[in-house]
Amino acid sequence: MMINELQKNVLKWAEDKGILSKATLLTQINKTQEELTETRDAIVRLDEIDMDMFMTIIPEDAIPAVYRDSMLDEITDGIGDQLVTLIILAELHGSNITECLEYAYNEIKNRTGEMVNGTFVKD
Repeated sequence: MMINELQKNVLKWAEDKGILSKATLLTQINKTQEELTETRDAIVRLDEIDMDMFMTIIPEDAIPAVYRDSMLDEITDGIGDQLVTLIILAELHGSNITECLEYAYNEIKNRTGEMVNGTFVKD
């Protein structure tokens, strides 16, 4: 499915569930934060397992691949959940996710900086 069709489906779902008529910008950003935290927690768990295996604290064969795969699925789901909440947030704001992304891209496209400890730090 294309992004525009998915966006339209998300907004129809949000309308059918009463989210668009009852949510506020604040309640929706709180939902986004909740989904972000859940995704971060899954990434932390995955990182801990990967680090333990790297440090040979836990042998790789001691962690079933299906468990690691389920964490990867949880992260994928979490990213998608965040996008859903952001699509709804943009709609509540009177915009759409494409406009917001374009606005942000125009802000960063000529930005300079450097990577510090795995994070881009702008000049």
